[in-house]
Amino acid sequence: MIVRTILVEDNPMEAAVIEQYCQNYDQLELVNKFTTGEEVFSFLGQNEIDLMFLDIEMPDMTGIELMDKLPYFPQIIITTSNKEYAYDAFEYEVVDFLKKPIPLPRFQKTVEKVISNHELRNKVALESAATELYVKTDGKYIRVPYSDILYFENVGDYIKVITNTGMHIIYGALKSLAERLSYPRFLKVHRSFIVNLDKIVDIEDNTLVIGKKVIPISRAHKPIIMNSINII
Repeated sequence: MIVRTILVEDNPMEAAVIEQYCQNYDQLELVNKFTTGEEVFSFLGQNEIDLMFLDIEMPDMTGIELMDKLPYFPQIIITTSNKEYAYDAFEYEVVDFLKKPIPLPRFQKTVEKVISNHELRNKVALESAATELYVKTDGKYIRVPYSDILYFENVGDYIKVITNTGMHIIYGALKSLAERLSYPRFLKVHRSFIVNLDKIVDIEDNTLVIGKKVIPISRAHKPIIMNSINII
């Protein structure tokens, strides 16, 4: 299980030490290194990470100021030569506070904690992904159990999530959504539709019905759906 990691450190020698330490762990993937906070914001706007080694004292802003502006919070390990920042750092619930120069045993203890946290988070996420999804609507994440979903319909650059009680619209492509859905009762029946097999009312020729919606079945997907239902 890979922990995607970035290093934010303006001192080249300190950065080299941390990078060398990281190479001792197959689980840590150091995807990028930065010397300023502004560089970090630009990167995080396009990429997701799991762990950040963060120097408190940088030329353009402090690590505390950077944490105040983060678009999301990965696991963070503070690195600094100044103990005075320790209290402020732990107010942000960082994983640990490493004082420079960083001894290898101290680094190892902290990284083992990070890896354990990461494994636990992924286990919880997988358990959630098996039963539900969350849809962002009006700045909120709405919980939608798989059992409430009737079907997904691709419309241009968006996907309609049709449920027992209404509809949600999300940005994305049906292909990428299909790769993320772990519920075995969801089946793609057409380039524009993924259906919940438990919600099908009937199947006739090259269409099926869910609720009052008539959904097309492509020729390529017809054998797949017929093999997925119990016919007597």
